Amino acid sequence: MKRTSLPLYPIFICVLASLFYVYDYFIQVAPSVMTEQLMRSFSIGAGKLGILSGCFYYAYTLMQIPAGLLLDRLGARALVTLAVLGSAIGVTLFGVTYNFAIAGVARFIVGFGSSFAFISALFLISRWFAHRHFAAAAGMVQLAGCIGSLVGLAPLAVLVNSMGWRRSMILTGLITFGFAFLFWIFIRDGKRPRAQDSATTPRSEWQRLKFLTKKPQVWWVGVCGFMSWIPVAIIGALWGVPYFMKVYGLTNTEAGKLCSLFWVGLGIGSPLMGWISNHFRNRCTPFASCFGLGLVGSILLLNATVTPMWVTMFALILMGFSASAQSLSFGLIKDIVPPSMFGTASGFNNMAAILGGAISQPLVGFLLHSGWSGLMIHQVPVYTVNDYRIALLAVPIAALVGLAVASFRVKETYCEQQYPEYKS
Repeated sequence: MKRTSLPLYPIFICVLASLFYVYDYFIQVAPSVMTEQLMRSFSIGAGKLGILSGCFYYAYTLMQIPAGLLLDRLGARALVTLAVLGSAIGVTLFGVTYNFAIAGVARFIVGFGSSFAFISALFLISRWFAHRHFAAAAGMVQLAGCIGSLVGLAPLAVLVNSMGWRRSMILTGLITFGFAFLFWIFIRDGKRPRAQDSATTPRSEWQRLKFLTKKPQVWWVGVCGFMSWIPVAIIGALWGVPYFMKVYGLTNTEAGKLCSLFWVGLGIGSPLMGWISNHFRNRCTPFASCFGLGLVGSILLLNATVTPMWVTMFALILMGFSASAQSLSFGLIKDIVPPSMFGTASGFNNMAAILGGAISQPLVGFLLHSGWSGLMIHQVPVYTVNDYRIALLAVPIAALVGLAVASFRVKETYCEQQYPEYKS
């Protein structure tokens, strides 16, 4: 019996692919627990720190459409293996360099490799699982990513405090090289879409992109994906930890533990909202609800200085839960494009989401630095609570825009696949 015919093999394949996404989230949030160390090591302020962290998102964003096209054309096995190898090289380089520009290049390389993590997992799910299970399975992948984020906060902070941020990143690089070996040995692409599914869809890469960009719903879902990822990038991945350190006088480890609640909310919300969407055969209501919860949570978070800490904890869970809109967006995308184009379409949608991080992280950094008084302690710029509150206004604004678009522009699919025909 071939191993690919075993009942549990699809689950094994997708769990293994999800490990890459665990790493992806881990390396995204890693700078948040070593902001002071990074600013001290490279003699930079919040603006340049935002750029340094954002270099990950720049590469990640640029590669989403090419990654989707390549997955549709070549499959996942070789591409994912090479992507993991590239990311391992990047994170190791980041740990050894003392030059700010090279550190930015290293983060760019990490983002380049990690750009395959989420869409390759979705690609494999689409090949190995029935359509009715897709949204829930995508939510489980998102849960796996949240586990990576939890490891990348308080546990990484402990590691950074004990052995330094450089050694921590070098150790991460060595482990990532091991992941590449595992993926090459075990990953298999699964069955290709049926001939009748692909017969009416464009074959060339340019035709695929032209086909997608002519669909208004692809754009509206992408706008929601963009807005859903802004709180993830701002609060979960970079600025949440230093904000809580300032508001509550916490250490980076304590603030990392507090910020972990964001990822707990996302980890719970992604599979749960996927299940709710599938069970009630409704995409738009849970989609819009996520943004409504995010708006409430972000307003509570901005008032952390005048509310008890338990309110902040609740707000973080709400905001994390709200970010599960991203996994729902891929359910919508899968409903409205042919299976043979799913890799390309998911790459387009993920590019929109990650672009939210690429723009918002540096934006918050520059807003912070624009209000800086010039005070420095131990070669690290000191920002006030009010500086943070002004800069973090980007989060409720994003939630409000997402709520409006999800409520009035995104069309309900009732979880049904709708294969539009392609006409040249």
